Amino acid sequence: MAEKRKILEVKNLKKYFPLKKGKYKEGDPCVKAVDDITFDLYEGETLGLVGESGCGKSTLGRTIIRLYEPTSGEVIFEGEDVAKKSRKEMRALREEMQFIFQDPYSSLNPRMTVFNILAEPLIAHGKFKRGPELDAYVKDLMDRCGLPSYYCYRYPHQFSGGQRQRIGIARSLALDPSFIICDEPVSALDVSIQSQIINLMKDMQEEKNISYIFISHDLSVVKHISDRVGVMYLGSMMELADKNEIYSNPQHPYTRALIGAIPLPDPTKRKEMKVIQGEIPSNVNIPKGCKFNPRCPFAKDICREQEPATKEVKPNHFVKCHFGGEF
Repeated sequence: MAEKRKILEVKNLKKYFPLKKGKYKEGDPCVKAVDDITFDLYEGETLGLVGESGCGKSTLGRTIIRLYEPTSGEVIFEGEDVAKKSRKEMRALREEMQFIFQDPYSSLNPRMTVFNILAEPLIAHGKFKRGPELDAYVKDLMDRCGLPSYYCYRYPHQFSGGQRQRIGIARSLALDPSFIICDEPVSALDVSIQSQIINLMKDMQEEKNISYIFISHDLSVVKHISDRVGVMYLGSMMELADKNEIYSNPQHPYTRALIGAIPLPDPTKRKEMKVIQGEIPSNVNIPKGCKFNPRCPFAKDICREQEPATKEVKPNHFVKCHFGGEF
């Protein structure tokens, strides 16, 4: 990893949603959707983000790309702090930072043809004017994403879910970005279509050296596509490591429980499912000490009183747990 260029640095990033109208002020009651997250992303790398619903994965992705304004912290992309950019400066930066949305049904304008959906960002950013060159580029983009170019004058409702997601991927690739946030891009698709979309994304990554943040609930999919995996819980990054390390040697009780719940594809093998006890606490009233302590089978007094610091238990293996490295 050391020889790769760092493309993104997230430092102490927070995104709080105030419960009262108006801008958030320190001490106001709020939903702590993203709470003090730090990590790096390297060129050509895929970082997988996993965790239960409501843990802040999608909010983190949207805050990084500034679809949500960060409450505090830094997002350094290619050496520039995204959080301090003006609206005009962000417009130019969006050529390099793109987003694939989760729902292929609601993320496409039903009143626009596929051609117009793909051409719109190219025209808006001054890459092309309407004419034969734009037509050829859009049709080539569709071909690369596995869509027949003669489909370009159809509307989104005329496509299947997998085809719509390919349109979403084509739109994110239109401006030739170096970084894409993928917010559960295959969760709404059939398993056979999922594999096609994942293989397409991997092929595009190899061709263009794109960096991905891949958000998903499916730990098997994340293991297949990711280089490193981050595990989130109640807005915090509980564990971050190389995918092989985190799946074979998880050091946080929450990570161990998630991996223990993955079903085996072989029906002849039996496995005891490790169910996490209790309900996810509220993001408004976060438990004192370690956020996971009410549900943790290994919790001790220190876990209920003191929030653990993130520590590096092995090279590039980070755990937010008082007893990380002891499991």
